[in-house]
Amino acid sequence: MERTISLIILSLAFPLFGAIPGNLELTVLEEEINQAILDVRDAKASRWPTIELEINGSWMENPPIGPITVSSDELAPAFGLPAPPITNYITVYDGMESTLYDFSLNITQPLFTWGKINASVEAQEAIADAKFQERRNREQELSVEIATRAVTLTELEAITQLLEQQYDLGRELVSLSREAVASGMMLELEQLETELKLQDLELALLESKYSSTEQTLKLHSLTSNRDFSAYTYNEKAIKELLRVPLETLVDESLSPRHASLQALTALKKATQAAEKLAKGSFYGKPDLALVVSAGYSGPRFPFVETDWYGQDDYDFTISVGLKTTLFDGGKIANSIKRAKSQEQTATIELQQARERIAQEVQEQYVFLKTAIQKIDLEQRKQITLQRRIETNEELYHSGYGNQQEVIQAKMNLLSSRIAEHQLKIEAWSAFQTLQYLTRN
Repeated sequence: MERTISLIILSLAFPLFGAIPGNLELTVLEEEINQAILDVRDAKASRWPTIELEINGSWMENPPIGPITVSSDELAPAFGLPAPPITNYITVYDGMESTLYDFSLNITQPLFTWGKINASVEAQEAIADAKFQERRNREQELSVEIATRAVTLTELEAITQLLEQQYDLGRELVSLSREAVASGMMLELEQLETELKLQDLELALLESKYSSTEQTLKLHSLTSNRDFSAYTYNEKAIKELLRVPLETLVDESLSPRHASLQALTALKKATQAAEKLAKGSFYGKPDLALVVSAGYSGPRFPFVETDWYGQDDYDFTISVGLKTTLFDGGKIANSIKRAKSQEQTATIELQQARERIAQEVQEQYVFLKTAIQKIDLEQRKQITLQRRIETNEELYHSGYGNQQEVIQAKMNLLSSRIAEHQLKIEAWSAFQTLQYLTRN
């Protein structure tokens, strides 16, 4: 676990993955890691003694004990002398000084705690490890999201351009239909249907532009980077991934090195440590601690007063303390049961996560494979549609066809290309998801 903490500290200075500049979510997660590291240090600090120093200084205007004097009449008989003719007074005590100092130094060192300190350290280290893995996993997720949205934006821009070409062709088709209606070659209802199709194209164009703007805004919120030229649709990489057997991809996704699984595993370790901590506080298990106390109370600052050792203003005590809980209504027993339940829950959540990942890999693999097959079909379809355009143009120029058929053939080809770009968006999203799930 010491290695884990060192890895956490190192990762903050040298990220294990490509940094995402300007992402506030990752910044927050980094601060949570810093806080978790401080919790680990606090837990380890419990192994060391606690040293407390308390200093009090007082000044009194009128001390409660004033000077003490004895008359010569009272003092002479004590020495077997006759009383002097003149009574004199001798000061035997000058009275309390106006200053009073109190110093107290206490040192407490745990001696035996039934493993509670070590269990606390283990729990905090496991939580810190989980925080680190959560940040690592979230950075992977955000990298996938950025790559997906960047390519989606590129494909949407291509779709927008194709829709604009379709719209221009649609306007030309509407113009020809109006001329045909005026010459009696077409029914007015057919003209209206052509205009409705043009309106549908205009609506699709607006939606495409809106989606592009939405993707741009989302990318700007994810990173301060504004250059997304490095993200391009890579068909070769996709097909290379599809050559890998599905069983192999599932095994890779369930690797213990996967960040999301490591985070859940760390949380499970934290619950196990919490159970040890609860058991260490069970009834009748005393904690032992060594307590060393030193104190001083006097009118002068320490070591300044005359005959400081003889004044007997200092004290020094060494003691061993014992503390245990004998009865609390069953709270400790309940905490042990609760810790066991939390450990069982963490085990189940880890198993559920593994099952979800395996299922997601299978679904995305099938989806990606189907999308690539559809793209191949669309590309083959475009060859046929291109030939149809060429044929219609030859018929039109030879006088056996009409211009409307040429335009419609071109619009059909553009529709196929738009469908191809839409499929690329879906395929790239599935590819990135698989990359994230199978990358360790």
